[in-house]
Amino acid sequence: MGRHTWSYRLLLSFVAVTLLCIGCDKMDCNNGLDGQWQMTEWKLPNGDVKESKPQIYYCFQLDMMIFKRPSNNSSNQFAQHISPFENKGSHIVVKAPLKYVGGGHDVELPMSELKVYGVPENGDMTVEELTSDRLVLRSDQYGTLIFRKY
Repeated sequence: MGRHTWSYRLLLSFVAVTLLCIGCDKMDCNNGLDGQWQMTEWKLPNGDVKESKPQIYYCFQLDMMIFKRPSNNSSNQFAQHISPFENKGSHIVVKAPLKYVGGGHDVELPMSELKVYGVPENGDMTVEELTSDRLVLRSDQYGTLIFRKY
């Protein structure tokens, strides 16, 4: 019964994330940032390519971000984190990720949880380019992250 409950929760989370990201096209309140973005390249601050096919996804809607990547856990296809963020136009500020602990309560996780997605400890990322199909984010700590609209 516990395994069924876990599978149900995972399926429900996936459906909720999918609906959240699909709905992004209907109401853009972040000046073109809303929607789902697939990372196509991650360049380190020195210009070297960290990953050319990183399989990392960002989804923006309203004041929340969802980060997804393939999971190392065989029972989960994707690992994901959810964080509030602020869109300041020329840069975004990602806040500490949240984890649902039941009973309608969330707890904050450390910012270090987001380093695998290229988010710096201070959460501040410069928006170097934003078009209808391309997003380029940069931070001093992790370099340049290039995305395509997904």
